[in-house]
Amino acid sequence: MVPGTASSLLVQGTVVSHTDLSGDGEPNLHPTVRAYFDEIPIELREPFLGYCAESTLVSDQLWALDARRPGLPPISLAEAAPHFAGAAMTSKMIREHGDPDHGRPTEPCRACQGLLDRLGIEFIRV
Repeated sequence: MVPGTASSLLVQGTVVSHTDLSGDGEPNLHPTVRAYFDEIPIELREPFLGYCAESTLVSDQLWALDARRPGLPPISLAEAAPHFAGAAMTSKMIREHGDPDHGRPTEPCRACQGLLDRLGIEFIRV
């Protein structure tokens, strides 16, 4: 088993969860999340940039917001921020059975933490 992360996002009174992504190809991130990551200097990017559970959860929310706005360009982070008012996220390590780190809290990567900060999503370390 490859070590991973599971994250949960409380937004608009609903909890949604996701694990980090794996596999061949590029993740289908929302264009606004992809653009945010593209602004990060290459030397500061993590090798797994875009595969995190945290960015996947944000992307899913942005895709859903876009679906409510047919014919409009992809929602911006500034436009999406009100949707995330009062939102909170937490992440846990996924490890092999018996590994003492399994289920322990983990921090988002720098890129995801910046994305969460831009949207006003509180990251809870529990």
